[in-house]
Amino acid sequence: MKRLLSLVVVAFCVALVPQETSAQFDLGKAFGRILGAVAAEQQQPTKVSPYDEIRDNAPAQSKILGTWQYKTASLKYLGDNPLADVALAQVEGFGLAELKKYGIMEGCCSLTLRRNGLAVLSTLDALQEGWFNYDEATAKMDVSSTVDGVTYKAQGYFRIVSGRFMVMLDAGDVIDVIAKASPELTSDDTFIMLKGVLQSFGDVYLCIVFER
Repeated sequence: MKRLLSLVVVAFCVALVPQETSAQFDLGKAFGRILGAVAAEQQQPTKVSPYDEIRDNAPAQSKILGTWQYKTASLKYLGDNPLADVALAQVEGFGLAELKKYGIMEGCCSLTLRRNGLAVLSTLDALQEGWFNYDEATAKMDVSSTVDGVTYKAQGYFRIVSGRFMVMLDAGDVIDVIAKASPELTSDDTFIMLKGVLQSFGDVYLCIVFER
């Protein structure tokens, strides 16, 4: 059963779980990156909060409406803990290839947002409808899809950067969607590990990029 959220969210995030975590995580490299990030941070002037930047550059709703073509997806961390970037880097590369199995690939996937709040996701294999609400004063949004009486929801932000439309879904909501859509995964050790990482750091988003 395919869902607006599970097509994009579940496929990507389940694929983020490494098959051999210990083999992928290089502790020495991790500490090197952490120390380098801390040193660089200490030399930089005070930065504008990523959330303030998103809010200050919130696109008008008229700018996001219409059809967008899928380009890529990644995890984005908006906090200031350098360990988070290192941890996420260990799992980020597992997702993009897996998305293709669900028909989510460049040239075969599009997202249409309509004025009445309807969101239509078209992939290589399916067409799925859902709903979105957007606040152009803050760039905050929420999306939902109901299948067989079960509703799946996620919150996040809409952005337009250099002509690209970014749908940023809160990773905590993403994990909840996965657990609700595929409860058998909740007892899997690697799923539990990924959930723990995301909950520990917070400020993690699944960023899905589209173009006209």
